[in-house]
Amino acid sequence: MTENQGAASEARSDFVDKVKGRVKEVAGAVINNDELADRGRLEQAEVERRREAEATETAAALEIEEAQQDIAETEAEADVARQSVEDRTDATEAAAQNDRLRAHETATADAMRDAEQGRVAAEAQSERRIAEATSERQQEEARAADEISAARSDYDEKLDEADALEQEAAQARERAARAEREAASTDTEETK
Repeated sequence: MTENQGAASEARSDFVDKVKGRVKEVAGAVINNDELADRGRLEQAEVERRREAEATETAAALEIEEAQQDIAETEAEADVARQSVEDRTDATEAAAQNDRLRAHETATADAMRDAEQGRVAAEAQSERRIAEATSERQQEEARAADEISAARSDYDEKLDEADALEQEAAQARERAARAEREAASTDTEETK
């Protein structure tokens, strides 16, 4: 599966989950079932949090790419600076050997130092951005996981309550049927 197909599939899944949540919310409102409405809102919020986490991750990837471009630009500038030093050195060929060597060594050292400082600064900035984006994504994922866990726990409790009520209803139906049979039996005996 290509990345676009995966993204499209994920978008469809998010859409379906959001629609399901909306349907539950509306159904809960219509039948006056606050738990169902709340569960619908929670499902919709979960889809939104997932989308936000994906957007944060995409932004982090873009920042990483920008940082890598910054590094490449810094290295290109360093190359230009080194070339400039070489050009100046060539232009001063007629100068004395000691002056030429000193100028070349100084210019090369400066260019190397500038290039190294630029590279170090770009890498540090890139690492900071990556760490921030990773931390934000982890926080979002943790919050979403907590909310999902709470929603699942609430859902399980409601299912247990529904099962208990269903069992009580079945027992009540059984008692009513038994009482009906006994009443019918008593009526039949009295008629005889």
